[in-house]
Amino acid sequence: MRLKGTLFRSLGQYDKAREYLEKALAIKKAVGDRDGEATIYGNLGTLFRSLGQYDKAREYLEKALAIKKAFGNRDGEAAIYGNLGTLVIALGQYDKAREYLEKALAIQKALGNRDGEATIYENLATLFRSLGQHDKVREYLEKALAIKKAVGNRDGEAAIYGKLRTLVIALGQYDKAREYLEKALAIQKALGNRDGEAAIYGNFGTLFIALGQFDKAREYLEKALAIQKALGNIDGEATTYAHLGTLFRSLGQYDKSREYLEKALAIRKAVGDRDGEANSYRNLGSLFIMFGQYDKAREYLEKALAIQKALGNIDGEVIIYASLGTLFQSLGQYDKSREYLEKALAIKKAVGDREGEATIYGNFGTLFIALGQYDKAREYLEKALAFKKAVGDKDGEGNCYGNLGTLFLSLGQYDKAREYLEKALAIKKAVGDRDGEAAIYENLGTLFQSVGQYEKAREYLEKALAIKKALGNRDEEASSYG
Repeated sequence: MRLKGTLFRSLGQYDKAREYLEKALAIKKAVGDRDGEATIYGNLGTLFRSLGQYDKAREYLEKALAIKKAFGNRDGEAAIYGNLGTLVIALGQYDKAREYLEKALAIQKALGNRDGEATIYENLATLFRSLGQHDKVREYLEKALAIKKAVGNRDGEAAIYGKLRTLVIALGQYDKAREYLEKALAIQKALGNRDGEAAIYGNFGTLFIALGQFDKAREYLEKALAIQKALGNIDGEATTYAHLGTLFRSLGQYDKSREYLEKALAIRKAVGDRDGEANSYRNLGSLFIMFGQYDKAREYLEKALAIQKALGNIDGEVIIYASLGTLFQSLGQYDKSREYLEKALAIKKAVGDREGEATIYGNFGTLFIALGQYDKAREYLEKALAFKKAVGDKDGEGNCYGNLGTLFLSLGQYDKAREYLEKALAIKKAVGDRDGEAAIYENLGTLFQSVGQYEKAREYLEKALAIKKALGNRDEEASSYG
């Protein structure tokens, strides 16, 4: 029954998973199998974490821990500490997470459990990624990868390549991301792991969205979706629908985007995945901002915020505050926008998330540009830029240069604007971000138009248009013609 419970969890069939795990738990209690009882508590904890029910997850994990400690099951104790560590990361309790993970690591090392040690290194990498400490993330992932290779854990090796992909994308190293994904895909195919293969196709899809290669993104996402449907993996299916929603939003096909995001939402609600439901509401809220349907956007974002608060997911809460900041900026309600951004910033500072803090500084920068408070805008954008450079986040650095270029354009400081826009352009080209490259060409076109260099303006605007046509972004193509 435990096997069936974990199987249904993997397929996103959470009600079925809970049913089987609770049947197993009743039997384990009836026969007095305390160790087995603890294992089921641990699996229930994992299930409730997947559903975003963090208090329930913690309750079951602590029950499991108490039994494992009472029986002297050190390996099981370490596993539960690891699960508690990842749980409290989601809650933004980073010091507590580190405490649990270091306890787990000490036990795994003492037992000589190399595979378990590698798992804790992966969890520590997740912790430091939440804190924006990229060097530390890489250090722990490389430690984990070395062990997985040494013990011949091919599936684990593939999983770490996927995590390294997330790291290098954050740093704007897209070629490296593609390399890691190809390694992971080769392993999953060799193992015949169709579910893992689908997950990698999904990762390729999101990578190509980031690169503005939308046809390629669609190809990979449709491959992922076909496998997930064939396997009956409705959780994976919902994830892919959400990615397709993002893809069509990037293409300006808002009705199509809404269709896929609503499919994802329906599944998340049906399986009781509260965290996924909140993410779906947020994605739909962001889409409605683009539609100009601000009342609808606010409705969905407030639904998302209510869920994240109920779950105690402060990281998710911060994302919603930032989205609400964007919404109120679009409405010209700048005091309200600032209020939400300050809430987000306070949380990022409190938990020590330097990277998230830098992102919020960038949001403040665009807000102050809209307010015409250019000195304040420059201050915040330069704070964001300094951090992005310090952590080696090339893509983020490029975005900051682009925003500073826009700022100086607004101030009529055309030489300074050109300097920053050309820096941004160089980065966008280097990382292969075609969509971002087109945006910078447009801004340069506007710049040259402002200084009366009309031939130069035309050259850059035509470069932007050519990229948009090549990417199949019809909405942006139309705006270029306009």
